[in-house]
Amino acid sequence: MRVVFDTCVLVPSFLRAALLAAADVAQVEAIVSPRILEEWVRASKTPLQSLEAKAAIARFRRQYVTAIRPDPTSLAQFWLPDLNDIHILALAVTQHVDVIVTHNKKDFPQDELRSYGIDRMDPDAFLRLLLKRQGPGIAAAVQPIMAEVRAAHPDLSVSDIWRKAWLPQFGRLIEKL
Repeated sequence: MRVVFDTCVLVPSFLRAALLAAADVAQVEAIVSPRILEEWVRASKTPLQSLEAKAAIARFRRQYVTAIRPDPTSLAQFWLPDLNDIHILALAVTQHVDVIVTHNKKDFPQDELRSYGIDRMDPDAFLRLLLKRQGPGIAAAVQPIMAEVRAAHPDLSVSDIWRKAWLPQFGRLIEKL
């Protein structure tokens, strides 16, 4: 399976770590572009967040060298409600991906994506799909990530962490394993 990760799912560190760890286990080919990485930095609200984003992107570039594909050169033939997201659709089409993983349902209409043979999934649904296919391997991949967050935030329950990461259903399934 080949997926494009929208910027909005790469920005939150816990969500990004869970998605990438699960994708690695499931041998999912993650694809991003330089423009997606630039948006990641621009999503920062403070100078410290900008520095953290740049450091995370540098780690991403080292770890996922082959995931970074050139920005599409032509966007003219594509349409989405938000013109600023067309580059993601163009990347998905030119890279022959199966899924765009995003929280942004309204700007990635399923009917439009399906006309290109692409599905849209939110991160919770995507991780549930990988869990269904890979089971214990996915659970083992995300356990250290959860342990690190639990150590940093002992006041939060595991279900609260999954919920705050926008992964409530996946979290419930993982906790049952």
